Amino acid sequence: MTTLRTQAPSTNGGVSPTVVNARPQLDGARLSPATLALIGCSTVGGILFAIVYLIEGATRPGYIAWQQAISALSLGPGGWVQQANFVFFGVLTLCSAVGWRWALTPGAAATWYPVLKFTTGLGLIMDGFLSQDPTSGYPVGATLVAPTLHAGIHTIFAVVSITSIALGDFVLARRFFQDRRWRGWVIPAVITGLLTIVFIALFGASGASGGIAGIYERVSTGINSILSVAILARLLLDRRR
Repeated sequence: MTTLRTQAPSTNGGVSPTVVNARPQLDGARLSPATLALIGCSTVGGILFAIVYLIEGATRPGYIAWQQAISALSLGPGGWVQQANFVFFGVLTLCSAVGWRWALTPGAAATWYPVLKFTTGLGLIMDGFLSQDPTSGYPVGATLVAPTLHAGIHTIFAVVSITSIALGDFVLARRFFQDRRWRGWVIPAVITGLLTIVFIALFGASGASGGIAGIYERVSTGINSILSVAILARLLLDRRR
């Protein structure tokens, strides 16, 4: 909490200090263009990430988007496109961690939200460099093999990334609750975090392939992009006003 000291008239004709407590606010009007640009990196990155995997999923021979995981696009001919997609999104998310640190300081979530953003970005980058193993049905004609080390590490960082995203929603909700101007955003942030957990759990329970596993995963990650776009739009409107 920030403490502001002002001078008030005293009974003897002089002045005496008056202490006024003011909570720090998340206000786009006070943020620099550089801060807003950094915050927007992860928002733009999430949109581009979705566009790339949607196009790849629709054009890749043998790939069934509603059944297969996004990570499966890193396999087979053209797999480098999705690998680069992971890394690029991860780098932009790391940049946004800096912007959020500047925007939220001082106040709640000023440390943990940027830390979770950084963790998400790191996990995405690692998933780009380390691919999952082939699954039944993709790549076409692929032979299932015993789980490999690099696929195990890929899974670990995937879990770390999605968990960090969900926790970030809850941490940001705490900051919104303490900011009168953002209090109406608490419920959307909490719901987004809960839905992220629910749908990624459904993805895992489905075996990460087959059925509608691909839809579960896409909903889990896509809903956070919607919240991210809405928050950035609010900050930009604040600045314009």
